[in-house]
Amino acid sequence: MEGVLSNAKHATDGKPHYVKPGDIILTAQTKSTLLPGQKPIRWIMNYVSCEEDVNNLSDKIWGKHWRYIINGKNVRSVEPFDINDIKVTSKNYDAVQTFAIVEPEDEEKVLNWINEPTITYAYDSGIFSEEFKEGQILDYDEVIQKLDLKYRNTPEFKETVINLIQRPSLLSNAIKEKYGYKCMICGYPGFVKKDGEKYAEVHHMIELNKKAPETLQSWNLLVVCPLCHKKLHYAEVRSDYLNPGWKIVIDGEEHIIK
Repeated sequence: MEGVLSNAKHATDGKPHYVKPGDIILTAQTKSTLLPGQKPIRWIMNYVSCEEDVNNLSDKIWGKHWRYIINGKNVRSVEPFDINDIKVTSKNYDAVQTFAIVEPEDEEKVLNWINEPTITYAYDSGIFSEEFKEGQILDYDEVIQKLDLKYRNTPEFKETVINLIQRPSLLSNAIKEKYGYKCMICGYPGFVKKDGEKYAEVHHMIELNKKAPETLQSWNLLVVCPLCHKKLHYAEVRSDYLNPGWKIVIDGEEHIIK
């Protein structure tokens, strides 16, 4: 495990298929080496590439030769978990020797646990100028309107280590900028991270794994604080679309969002 974390690399004798740069890799420690009560998955990273180990790099890192080296980046910790504790399918992940693709039915549980795809970070004007080739963006309503047109299609899945829905971070960032990173449920103003960037999260009222048309658009997005985001996923929630806006009842408390 130390070799994986310190080098952002993994090794295998079988070459992974249907994996693209940026896909999330769940790094699991061999269960026989775990301490009592320790969970096997505590780290994730993003896939970069896979190459045949012709220079014997795996021998130098792990003291054993593997045919392929998997190169990663952005190694980061997650709340420890065992995929067998949260899965909904009957797949036996313990039987996996080197790598496996997470079943689509288990995807949502994994993504909710690691809380990875829905988190996007502070606004970068360069992102918008690169997207629209118009330089500085001043009108967020115009930006959102353009992105609504871009994302008017039905949500699509891409094949990855886990089936990860492609979420439009440009639109999420624009929505957060428009509402000042303020939670639309409780009004919490967000916070400034230690790197100086503002932080908020975005919730899709109709879950993207339903693959309903147009659910990538702004009408389906709410800016929320981390606590309200968790409540929307795990509390007793009822909601009605008001066209525009939402009526949301969380644990018996009603919120009208326009």
